[in-house]
Amino acid sequence: MVSVFVSVMLLLSPAEHDSLLAEIPSNSGFWEEVFNQYSGDTLSYIESLFLTMPTEDRTGMTAAILEDHILKAMDSKNIWYESLPDSIFLRYLLPFRIDDEPLSSYRSALGAWLARRVQPGETAVAMAEEINDVITRTITSARYTNDGSILTPTQIIPMGQASREGRWVLLGASLRTMGIPVRPVKGWFPGVDRNLYLWFDIWTGEEWHSLSDGIPPLAYVKAAIEYPSMRNITGDYRDTGTLLTTPLVDFIEGDWSVELLIPSGPDTAVIDNVYIDPFEKVSTELGAGEFLLKVQFSHLGEVTGTWLQNIVISADSTTVIDLTKAEYAITPLPR
Repeated sequence: MVSVFVSVMLLLSPAEHDSLLAEIPSNSGFWEEVFNQYSGDTLSYIESLFLTMPTEDRTGMTAAILEDHILKAMDSKNIWYESLPDSIFLRYLLPFRIDDEPLSSYRSALGAWLARRVQPGETAVAMAEEINDVITRTITSARYTNDGSILTPTQIIPMGQASREGRWVLLGASLRTMGIPVRPVKGWFPGVDRNLYLWFDIWTGEEWHSLSDGIPPLAYVKAAIEYPSMRNITGDYRDTGTLLTTPLVDFIEGDWSVELLIPSGPDTAVIDNVYIDPFEKVSTELGAGEFLLKVQFSHLGEVTGTWLQNIVISADSTTVIDLTKAEYAITPLPR
């Protein structure tokens, strides 16, 4: 069996593996016990999760949470497919995180809730659409939770309402619970409803199919990011061009930041999941159209200079922006 796990492990020495455990002394004993308890594919999948989950999840992981996700994901692995490659299973079905919701076990309870409401579809796509319809009818839309946080899937259900992000989390968790690999996507569109939309691509067994009801046509997306990997996948939906930024040189010390925005008058929106390092040469794939690049310099927590540059991205071409222009505009050279 060739899996993503194998390729990940080749990048990590035993010393580096031990180093990850050293970062979580309060829970290292739990993980050592888990590694000794399981074997075969189950151990490989557990180790893959361990290596790719954030440190806070390694620290907070419990036996109940880990077993819920590992065992239920393995049970559902080949419901819709004769054989699901590990490359898809490990990245898009096994992971329990959709957004920034708290760490929790949800697959057993969520599976039971869905089983009472969802009629089995003939294909993964039909099943996904049925699950989406159930959640749309059952969970009403609320602007925010009381404190602005995202709840766990099993916290959302008894409330009967959730924020846009909360419903996205519930849908993604539901699809994975029912054995459908999903690719969470955040995408930015020009001048419509806060610019940002959330959707899922679902694996059909041969390709990705966008479950994108209620969002603008994907051919108009300006930037699309796979979450939580933050991989830029704009080119999966449309023809793209490239923004190439060259770094600051001989800059004065302080806090420099670079933001990419979609201009839309008073509704101009930051594409906040596209990171442009001001100190490195960065190549960014974008959908064709107009953008705005903003460079800021801050000192002692206060913004002291801002530089704006309109950009037009054309398909199959590269637009180069030299950030030293921003540097010299904000902090002019001495005469």
